[in-house]
Amino acid sequence: MGCLDIFNNALKKYVSKKDYLYDELKKTVIEGSYLNGYPEIFLMNVRIASEKDREKWNQFVDREGGSFFQYFDWKYIYEFNTSKHRFIPLVIENTSSEMLGIFPIEENLHLFYGSLSSLPFGASGGFLIKNDLTEQEKETVIQSFLEFIDANYSGSHSYIILREHLSFSEKNLTPSRLLTEYGYSWEDNTATGLPCTHVLKLESPFEEKIWEGLWSKKLRKRIRHTKKTGAEVIIDEKFAYIDDFYAMQIETVKKFGFVEQKEILEQIIRIFRDKIKVFVCLRDKKPISVALCYYTATTAFLAMAPYHPESEDYLTNTLPICASIRSACDKGYHYYEMGFTTTADLAFHKEKFGGKPIPLMIYRKKFSLAKMLTNLAFSAVKGVGRKYIRTR
Repeated sequence: MGCLDIFNNALKKYVSKKDYLYDELKKTVIEGSYLNGYPEIFLMNVRIASEKDREKWNQFVDREGGSFFQYFDWKYIYEFNTSKHRFIPLVIENTSSEMLGIFPIEENLHLFYGSLSSLPFGASGGFLIKNDLTEQEKETVIQSFLEFIDANYSGSHSYIILREHLSFSEKNLTPSRLLTEYGYSWEDNTATGLPCTHVLKLESPFEEKIWEGLWSKKLRKRIRHTKKTGAEVIIDEKFAYIDDFYAMQIETVKKFGFVEQKEILEQIIRIFRDKIKVFVCLRDKKPISVALCYYTATTAFLAMAPYHPESEDYLTNTLPICASIRSACDKGYHYYEMGFTTTADLAFHKEKFGGKPIPLMIYRKKFSLAKMLTNLAFSAVKGVGRKYIRTR
């Protein structure tokens, strides 16, 4: 029996077992080690993960060093308004149902077409591939995702924005050859270094390695002075000040021209409550600033750091950020990620805490307008509307 026969037999068995239509599957052969003189063949399947995959998906994120923003539970945030947004959790598996990679995407729905974006809530995300695959296998996994997207969404969507998953140990400003070959245009940010995120590598003990060893005398002096005014930071374990946080966050983002929905904030707290800590700065028992952090097994993520206008005389949100870094260090976390950085002023603020800039590798691909309009025209004639992929 030759290699082609082995492949065909495996394909027939797999399709029958999963009961999928042939054209709904993405199948890729990876040649690995030789067994009895024949290449070992792996059959891979890209599909949309379902609720039944949630626990396995989240375990994959933790095991493979993924971002907080890659957890399956973001589905319940993105789909809070199902008329405008949909969560598309793509997963790729081998014949043993072992996860080889994940790619969570948000779909923005419009009247006649949609757009796709990888993880708009977080600075870190994108593809997450199994670490012990070879470079060739990892590339094949990514190719499979890209081809699945082209096959299933290019006819009904105008574009996709894709962020590469960040490596905290590398500063890579070289655009991906593979993404370029598949028609993705890199948003070159070499001139300004923005947008980026800032990451602080944590070391213990905090007092020696970070407070004395990393932070400037000027910053330490200002923090001490602010504490002498009566300001203190507590960890709000019972979320007693959560309504104050909502109010501060909504008002803070207004200053930067954005609108925050309280309902979305409430949903985030409700879904991720056991993975969140809230550091509240009090003065005269009144909350004046907050640092809200998300956590994975290795990393603390500074998600939001709003402040009351009164706190501008007291280093705004510096005290709760300082407390959250100290806490993450003492608890044994490896990294402290500081979220999106879009301006030079914000970069300067984060670098005071020792955060190192890591550029965001962002790509955009425009789908064929003619193909999209043709697809919409046929859908209207047939009366079937938008076509979606079945979730198994």
